[in-house]
Order: sequence, then structure tokens, then C-alpha cells
Amino acid sequence: MLRALLLLLLFASAGAQAQPFPDRPIRLIVVFGPGGGADTTARLMAAPMAQVLGQQVLIENRSGGGGTHGGQVVAQAAPDGYTLMADASAFVVRHKLHPHLAFDYLADFEPVARLSVMPLLLVVPPTERAETLADYIAALGRQPVPLHYAVAGVGSASHFAGLYFLQRIGIRGEAVAYRGGSTGAMAVVTGETLLNFATTPSAVGLVQGGRLRAMAVSSERRMAVLPQVPSVAEALPGFALTEWIALYAPARTPAAVLGRLHAALRHALAQPEVIARLADVGAEPALLEGEAFGRFVAEQRSLMTGLADAAGMKPE
Repeated sequence: MLRALLLLLLFASAGAQAQPFPDRPIRLIVVFGPGGGADTTARLMAAPMAQVLGQQVLIENRSGGGGTHGGQVVAQAAPDGYTLMADASAFVVRHKLHPHLAFDYLADFEPVARLSVMPLLLVVPPTERAETLADYIAALGRQPVPLHYAVAGVGSASHFAGLYFLQRIGIRGEAVAYRGGSTGAMAVVTGETLLNFATTPSAVGLVQGGRLRAMAVSSERRMAVLPQVPSVAEALPGFALTEWIALYAPARTPAAVLGRLHAALRHALAQPEVIARLADVGAEPALLEGEAFGRFVAEQRSLMTGLADAAGMKPE
């Protein structure tokens, strides 16, 4: 009798372990507040991913600490695919800017896939009198220094774009960090700062509503959603710096789980409504997965840490 009971328990345990991934909802942690590029992309992906996975993908915003608060949740989660992270390109420099964390950005994450890329908008108050980008650059030269500019967190693409822009025009600036793209853009609306390189999801609506003025875009070419806005490169040849959004899992997540996630992501980014809604905010799908994405992360990490060193960025 005892032997039969033990066999029954063994078979039940084996059956439980054989349950395919996923068998319960998935948490997708966005490391910034609502409204920015990572949040917008994650929310667009959730429903079509669920269609493939057969389970809900629940978005959870965990902002703060320059993205590290949400990062800690994911880094310390079980590597089973049920806790994922949506982050921006700042991911690649956080090991440099936050070296004393309770987790390791270099070792504790598995790069899953890049999802989208988007230019940044150089936004200013609507009362700005300069009519052209060249006029605006000249006007900045007459501002007291250091010039304060809003950034969506230290080490973000917004930070690097502002730093690069001011370096190119020879003006000393001081970054004022906010929690995410939306709060950085609103800092210009309220007059707390003079300019911001904002993620397009956080700024396009404010520009179209007249609360911000877009002086330029950070990509090499103009955006279809705002074709009247010039690129920075039209005044500063060679200037280009964009944001990209990606998905990460805890390190040591099984390959079979990653394969299921890749299938769900491919499905989501192929949906016409996802493509259209990304385009509405100036972004586009840019799927890069597996080893190719891992190499991309390594290349970006080398590039961005080099820029951080050149700018003398110090750990927080």
C-alpha cells in the first residue's frame, strides 16, 4: 500500500513538472513610470504575446533608482520565465553608474530580445522664439551656463543625447534627472528646465497638443509622424542617437522558456495594429533576439561606457 502511494506521488510530481511553460500569468516589470518608451512598448506587446502563450502578461511599473528598483526585482526572481523586464538602452551603462547594487547588471540578466527603436525629440517650451534649429542653437549660446536640461534618468538615451548635443554646440550643461520620459518632458512644460531629449511616446502628444515645441529629432532622418520637424543632423552633420527598448529575463532562464518567449514576441511585433501604434509615437519594430541580441548588448555597452568615461560620469 505504501509503495503504491509513493508511486502515485512520484507520478503526480512528474506530471506537475511536465506542465509546459507558461501555466500561470507572467509579470512584465517596466523599470520606468507609465507613459515612456519602455512602458508604451511593453503595453503594446502584452495582449498579442498572451495570444501565443495562453496566459496573461501583466504589466507592472517599478520606477525609481534610475531603473535599478525594477531591475532588482527581476535580477532576484526565479529564472523560470514568469518575471521579465522591459528596459531602455540605459540598461547597458547601469553597471557603470550603479556599481554597489545588491545584484550585477553584467551577470544577473539574460538578454531576450530587442523590441523597438525610436528617435528622441528635442523639445522646448512653446514660447521659444527661435524659428529654426540653427537659430535655436545660436540662442542657446546666449543662455547662462551651465544650461539645465531634463533627462529621463542618469545614463539614459535622453541623458546621452542631451550631453552629446551640448558638446557638439560647445555649451556646458547640467543634467537634471527625472523618473522616466514623461516626467522629463513635463519638466519642460512646467518651465523647470529649458530642454529635453524626450522619448517620442512621452512627448508626441504634448507637441501635438501645443504644450511643447519640437525643435528636432535625434535620428538621422525626419519622423513620419512629425515630418515638419528637422533632424539634429541637418544642423549638426553626423548627429544620431536613438532609444531602443528590450526585454530581459533573469540569468539562467532555460532555453526552452526563451524559445516560447521569442515565438510570442515575433507574433506580437508582426501584428499590424502593433506596428501602426508604434508608428504613431515615432517608433518601429526592431526585433533582435538570442545570440544576435546578446552581441548587440555587448557592443552598445562598450560604446556607452566609453561615452560615460569621456563625459566624466561618476557612479551614483
